[in-house]
Amino acid sequence: MVQFLAPRHFATAVGSATATLQVAPPAGATVVSVVLLVDGARLGGTSSPPWMFSWAAGDGTTGHKLDAIAKFSDGTEARATVSTSRLAVNEIEEVALVNVYAIAHGAKGAYVNDLQQKDFRVLENGRPQVLDRFSAERRPLRIAIVLDTSLSMEGDKLKSAISSAVAFLDIVQPGDEGLVITFSDGVSILQDLTSDRAKLEGAIRSVSAKGGTSLYDAIYSASERLAAFDGRRVLLLLSDGRDEAANGLEPGSLHTLEEARARALRNEVMVFAIGLGRYLAHDAKALGDDPTARALEMDFYGRQPLATIISSLAETTGGAAVFAPGAGQLRRSFERIAEDLRHQYLLAYPSDDKKHDGTWREIKVVVDRPDVSLTNRKGYFAPSDVPAGRAAGHQ
Repeated sequence: MVQFLAPRHFATAVGSATATLQVAPPAGATVVSVVLLVDGARLGGTSSPPWMFSWAAGDGTTGHKLDAIAKFSDGTEARATVSTSRLAVNEIEEVALVNVYAIAHGAKGAYVNDLQQKDFRVLENGRPQVLDRFSAERRPLRIAIVLDTSLSMEGDKLKSAISSAVAFLDIVQPGDEGLVITFSDGVSILQDLTSDRAKLEGAIRSVSAKGGTSLYDAIYSASERLAAFDGRRVLLLLSDGRDEAANGLEPGSLHTLEEARARALRNEVMVFAIGLGRYLAHDAKALGDDPTARALEMDFYGRQPLATIISSLAETTGGAAVFAPGAGQLRRSFERIAEDLRHQYLLAYPSDDKKHDGTWREIKVVVDRPDVSLTNRKGYFAPSDVPAGRAAGHQ
């Protein structure tokens, strides 16, 4: 038989939780495997004790169904199911946490992997916050691979983008979810959320180049699809151009840059962006050395350098921007982002500001070790009790 020792049936579960099982094979048989599924998705499996699994229970707004399947050497199997309950509203208020994912680099750019909770300080609007949770372990991942398939990507660019994105899928593990979105004249969801890597690969390999560049609509749509997930929400963006229609006479998106950025921030989405092109790479380096330098690639209205837009989207949301001069550098760009995602710390704290006023709150994370720099999101929008329609003017 197999049965749950924890969680108990209809108990509440919040945040990082542990499922503990008791497994007893038939007489004369041994355990071949024990698998845990959470809400129908395979979380993991093992063939030896302890029969324990870590899983992400979320913020308590919904309950979950956990299934355990034990297979034995005599060909038989046993199953057990348990359901957790959602928390009451007043309980949710007490456990609501602000999650911040941080990447630490040393003076020479290498990842710093040995930091402890005591090494971090978090400030919200300048006020010190008390960390409730800290983890350097890998967290579940929901990732949108968002590919520019405008006509300018035709040829070697698109071929390299396809092969690099397929190789990037190695980062997807059990318990993760991914989707594939392309954008040209419009936004297309080629593969909606799935944990099936083969489906994600098939969608990536099916892309073709045509039309204009609806960049901001793609960011907005992808951020919407990534919402309501307890874990890391990541948007991996590849683009070689500005937001512009195929005729060159108007923007390519219905949404603005500000709307796209606000949607990513409100849905706690980290944007990791790859800017492809010789001029983009030139501008990124030149502006990094001198913010007043003249840029070669500007947005549709000629107001902002395109490299600055891509960089600010990433930096504000806690992601990173990489610039590849040509198709030959794309594989390394994808690999760099994959490495960033493998080296993230989780810092979680209950804000000392309990107001539901929808305001922007600045986050600053400081590490008490010399020559260590951090990448993390710069803030978040507080929850709001104002209905979405009335709050639209504040987005």
